[in-house]
Amino acid sequence: MAEHRLPLHAEEMGDLPPVRGRWPGSCFVCSEGHPHGLQIRFRHTEAGVVSVCRVPGSYCGFDGMVHGGIISALMDEAAAYALFARHGKLGVTREMTVRFLKPVRTDTDIHLEARIVSFAPAAAEVTMSIHAPDGTCLAEAASMWAFPRLSRIAALAGVEENVLQQFLDDCQQIE
Repeated sequence: MAEHRLPLHAEEMGDLPPVRGRWPGSCFVCSEGHPHGLQIRFRHTEAGVVSVCRVPGSYCGFDGMVHGGIISALMDEAAAYALFARHGKLGVTREMTVRFLKPVRTDTDIHLEARIVSFAPAAAEVTMSIHAPDGTCLAEAASMWAFPRLSRIAALAGVEENVLQQFLDDCQQIE
């Protein structure tokens, strides 16, 4: 993939390949089957993933502003998908620091990005950000990740290990 300015609008994302994996559980942020979820989809970038998405007004803190917990969940999910897509690893967040810079408006397109800063077999560091369509940074975060055995995560999640491995394989596919 060629390095270029990342898209801030959905119509600019067409040239970035989609992350094909679909989480087999009922994740609030990404699962298609979650009736109240956000159903966010990501696209591959050189260093991680990106999404242009919109959070409905029903997920506000103050009216018209996305709740801080939802902002944190979006960035945590983006970091997870960056690790799925770039390294085929399913991990757990050990630590995450979030800076809320400006209000994130509900019912407005936002640009969500995660970039892998460092990766090793046992741990990774990922940075995340949310930008408004005009490029203004609204929130940023950094997270540290650990990678338990896939069998351990499968047991905790109640999902067969081969199903999780297929999900990770699908996430890495770039067509």
